[in-house]
Amino acid sequence: MQPARMRSPRNTEEEEVFLEKAAAGPKDHVMLAPTKAAELIKGALFFVVFFAASCGFTASQELIVSTPGFKPLHRGFLTLCHSASYCCFAGLELFRDGWSPAKRTTPLRDYAIVAVFCFLSVFLANASLGYIQYSTRVMVKCLKPLPTMALSRIMLGRERAAYGVWEYVGALVLGLGLATATLDGADFAGGEASPRLVLGASLAGLAILADSFVSTFEQCTIFARETRPPPAELVLYTYAMAAFQSFLVFVSSDEPQHAYTFFSANPTLLAKMFCSEIFGYASISMVVRLVAHYGATNAEVAKTARKGVVLFFSLVVIEGKAIKGAQVRGALVFLAGTAVFVEAKRRRKARSSRPRLYQQVSTEGLV
Repeated sequence: MQPARMRSPRNTEEEEVFLEKAAAGPKDHVMLAPTKAAELIKGALFFVVFFAASCGFTASQELIVSTPGFKPLHRGFLTLCHSASYCCFAGLELFRDGWSPAKRTTPLRDYAIVAVFCFLSVFLANASLGYIQYSTRVMVKCLKPLPTMALSRIMLGRERAAYGVWEYVGALVLGLGLATATLDGADFAGGEASPRLVLGASLAGLAILADSFVSTFEQCTIFARETRPPPAELVLYTYAMAAFQSFLVFVSSDEPQHAYTFFSANPTLLAKMFCSEIFGYASISMVVRLVAHYGATNAEVAKTARKGVVLFFSLVVIEGKAIKGAQVRGALVFLAGTAVFVEAKRRRKARSSRPRLYQQVSTEGLV
């Protein structure tokens, strides 16, 4: 008969650790539901504020741009106002949090790249308003998820941005559905594409490509680092550089003289522009947070959904129009496209998680 094996202190300690982990299991399971519910409530509040800020920005921008005599200022001056205001608001937010330039986490080179394409995106989008209506520009920008998905596949690689066919189909359908709701604009009243419409849509399309590059570059470079910058830091540096570019464009044109004449006759519009920039900064800051937490493509899908809310708000509240069949059909197609995209993404994630789960279980069984 063999003597009983003495238990070493090491084995005893391992047993105690194992029992502690086992005892902690039910506690973690019990705390899962409240934590998940709190995250859902927090996410819902985030999107409510996101949509509210976007609606406020759209309403104020339409009010400003539609003011008689403002149209010559829709390029350099409007871009300069956006960039300079966002830079100031971001600086105030960082000052409140005790931030200093010594805490900068990202090379200035990366911020300079983002600034160039931010400037191009805002400038081209504002320049398109000289040729097409605001609603038509919204229609063109509805297709932004597609170039963002393509750029993500190129810049992030297949491992980090592997989209299925149905995800592309869903993104295309939801964009077309939202675009359908704007097809009754005055830009299409003639039944054929005029040269102004082609030029304006081309400028809006180039703005889409620049904006898609910005969000994808932020995801693959700036937010891929171990130490991520605060959203306000990203906004401060990129829009400070963009404001400098906007200033050069503004002073090299005939807009300064026109701006002096226009605001001498309409001084109260400056207060409205200030309020508009507050809504705009809130919207931009939340977009940066969307890119940081959910990726460029998911952020663009959320921004496309935001355009639907903004379009409904613009048509019903601002313009006082009745909902027509085009808006109803567009909303149904948009919802169908969103459902296809979300379901395709869920199935792709489920398929990709199976091999890792199997490998983990097998490894634990061998130990």
